[in-house]
Amino acid sequence: MMRRLFDIWGDKSAAVAPTVALSMLALIGAGGIAFDYARLATLDTELQQAADQSALAAATQLDRADGARERARDAITSDDKDRLAENLTRFANDSDADGTAVEIETITFCSEFDDSIQDNAAACEEVADGDAAGDSESRYVIVTTKVRAANYALTPIVGAFAGDVSATAVAGIESSICNVAPLLVCAPSDDFPTPEDVGKGIVMKTAGGNAWAPGNYGFLDFGNGNPAVLNALLGNGLNGCQNTDDNETEPGNKNATDAINTRMDVYAGSNKNDASNCVPSTGVACPAQDTRKDMTQDMTFEVRLSSTAAQPAGPNCGAAAGGNVNSGGKTSYASDFAQNGAARQFGRDTCHYTGSCPTAGGAQNFGDGNWDRAGYIAANHPGETAATIAAAIGGGASAGTLTRYQVYQWEIANMGSGKLDPLQIGTADVSSKLQGGNRTWTIVKKCAFNKPRFATVAATTVKDRRVLPIVAANCDNLKGKGSAFEDYVILRVFDIFLTEPSLQRTQAQVPGATISPVTDDKEIYGEVIGPAQPVGGSGGFQYYSRSRPYLVR
Repeated sequence: MMRRLFDIWGDKSAAVAPTVALSMLALIGAGGIAFDYARLATLDTELQQAADQSALAAATQLDRADGARERARDAITSDDKDRLAENLTRFANDSDADGTAVEIETITFCSEFDDSIQDNAAACEEVADGDAAGDSESRYVIVTTKVRAANYALTPIVGAFAGDVSATAVAGIESSICNVAPLLVCAPSDDFPTPEDVGKGIVMKTAGGNAWAPGNYGFLDFGNGNPAVLNALLGNGLNGCQNTDDNETEPGNKNATDAINTRMDVYAGSNKNDASNCVPSTGVACPAQDTRKDMTQDMTFEVRLSSTAAQPAGPNCGAAAGGNVNSGGKTSYASDFAQNGAARQFGRDTCHYTGSCPTAGGAQNFGDGNWDRAGYIAANHPGETAATIAAAIGGGASAGTLTRYQVYQWEIANMGSGKLDPLQIGTADVSSKLQGGNRTWTIVKKCAFNKPRFATVAATTVKDRRVLPIVAANCDNLKGKGSAFEDYVILRVFDIFLTEPSLQRTQAQVPGATISPVTDDKEIYGEVIGPAQPVGGSGGFQYYSRSRPYLVR
């Protein structure tokens, strides 16, 4: 019996049990910390991702237009369709009233953000909520989520019950304009052009001094000054993209409108010799298919006949040059076009000829879409009316709303049936000179040529040369030369149809005009087509402008 007691007393096989029992509390606490920290870390990741995505979503709305900040807030806080980002948490178990939704606590907008400064508040040049120019100044957004908690499951064993987490992200947006003509026009409103603007004429004028009004235009400097502007107007605009913050503008100049005129086969001024630079495959320095304008080219026919012969009629406009005065006659053409108001062009809205257009921003540069359809069609397409052309076009076109661009497209589609054939304008100027038994007749006809004469037409695979993609801008703060988003706000790119060359015209040269001078050779006139479209009409999204939100931190 005593031996058995001594054996039990000396047995060491269960000596570790007390140690294990004593260490269980620490082991369970460590396991609880690991489990609950994993929940806390995952919650932190969820909230940071929510802050990141919310900041990016808000930044997409910072287009510098009116209402940008409100749209940015709606994108991440609205309860309706305006919300772009809605984030959920699966690891917050705090029974918060927001449930699984991650909501935003604060939104701060900044005009500048210095990423080298660690503190967000110090790095941000905050845009005050009441700042009237705040929408155009806001370039960055700081988003902070509401605090959410992870209630610990096991860590309370060691006295820790919950962990609070929130997250902050900063985002901005980079925008570029691409493939546009280096032309900026001040818009009458930030939503221009609306569907109601389609078909209206715009007389784009250079700004007077430091005063910019809707319809005033300037040329975008893509970095190489005036030569680059002229090359872009002769060509297809900006080749590629440029950050909008790098754009500057300055008032227009006469050389630039000369470059635009080449699109209508008018090679004059500084661009007199550019017809030889035409590259049809790219369209550079080439005219459009339809070059109808209020200009004519003199055709002279000389022939020597017997003094008793009847007066000859002379060839029709468009006859080949050449021949011999003594044998059938000689035909020649003037080297340039000359302005001729009797040659009916697409022209302007009637109110621009009478000074009665609506006033926008103190100027009357935007028309009402009412142009002399009947007069134009009667002069150029006898037998047709606005109604017959609208019916041929279809697609909702009507006689009362027929646009110049629609008629232009109809002419091109039907040029095989003579819609763009040369036209004689007025009666011929006939003179003769008697020499012995012969009389030399000289017949001069003024010919309107509606297809290119001096250069080869641009290929149909390039954008129509009479359609210009130009930049609409808010110019409220622009005074003379300026920088994008400091002095003016780029809104969007839209297409205009060039209805006429830029020429100096007096009241006597424009039928029906009651103001004088009627036009200036620095003005550019066009009809609003709508948002810019690339060749093929596939939509201009990410073609004429590109915007990319990015995380700063």
